[in-house]
Amino acid sequence: MADIRPFNWSDDDYGIIIDIANAVFPDELELPELLKHRDDARDQSYMLERVILEVDGVPVGSCSFGESSWTPVPGKFWIYVQVHPDHQRRGYGKAIYDHVVGVLSERQPTIFDSWTREDKADAVSFLTKRGYEQVMRGQNSRLTLAEFDASKFADVVERVRESGVRIVPLTELKEEDSDWRMKLWELDWLLSLDVPEVDEPKKREFEVYCRQTFDKPTFFPEGFFVALDGDEYVGVSMLELNLAEPTKLQTDLTGVIRSHRRKGIATALKVHALTKARTTEAQFVDTDNEEKNPMYPLNVKLGFKPTPGWVHMRKHRGGDGGEAGGREGDAAE
Repeated sequence: MADIRPFNWSDDDYGIIIDIANAVFPDELELPELLKHRDDARDQSYMLERVILEVDGVPVGSCSFGESSWTPVPGKFWIYVQVHPDHQRRGYGKAIYDHVVGVLSERQPTIFDSWTREDKADAVSFLTKRGYEQVMRGQNSRLTLAEFDASKFADVVERVRESGVRIVPLTELKEEDSDWRMKLWELDWLLSLDVPEVDEPKKREFEVYCRQTFDKPTFFPEGFFVALDGDEYVGVSMLELNLAEPTKLQTDLTGVIRSHRRKGIATALKVHALTKARTTEAQFVDTDNEEKNPMYPLNVKLGFKPTPGWVHMRKHRGGDGGEAGGREGDAAE
């Protein structure tokens, strides 16, 4: 017998959600404590709910759903359904999805968003059959660190240095500038405006930014580099740890403010970060870019190779709530 119950926010339920997610994406492992931290660190003024589907007491599927705090739009909600591979093609995904749509109907939704990886044909088909269309594609890519040769970019790094721009690791920046958190928060917002999104982003509150950036378990200050032109923060490249798979690092954000682009600063930042990555136990660095983002060709030059990307799917609904028919975020250099 199938039963859909609310998520109870316990360690056990976090474990259930992650066990299902890891079965669906065994090459992108997660940990329950990381999901819990993301929940705790988020802007709590936006809705977040989850449900778990059990069959005879065995968890086989889940759904997270809520409002986007990053690109909020009135009436927009996201829905993310996952069913364990051993229990797919039995109608459980449909049951969870229909249940969640019913829950959200009281809020008069006008837009539903969802995501899946492009190589998951069944998931793409599931969304397409329900009226979703692709509105953005992110190109994932991976660098094998043993193949990275920093000397190929030595001239660019030197040119940036000669221009007066310094590339400083956060571990040093913290010692020379007591206002580093506030300045990085302002820099993050300027860079975020150029990260491709379907909807306009909203600036995070300072406390939310700090929780999500500096307090997360994957924070890697030694892999966090800032470009400084005098006292001005003009660029950043951030690596973060992968606690579920220590052989991997992840690029969180790379970007340069508009006034300092096309000067090689993003390349210099990434070369510094990747050189540091080679001193760790990691063997790979993963990143993602919107497919037309100029940062993707730069990553290719650095040696990153494409892997299956994620697609952002969207469904518009009628004004009465009825059917309408039919995630590096690297910033640009």
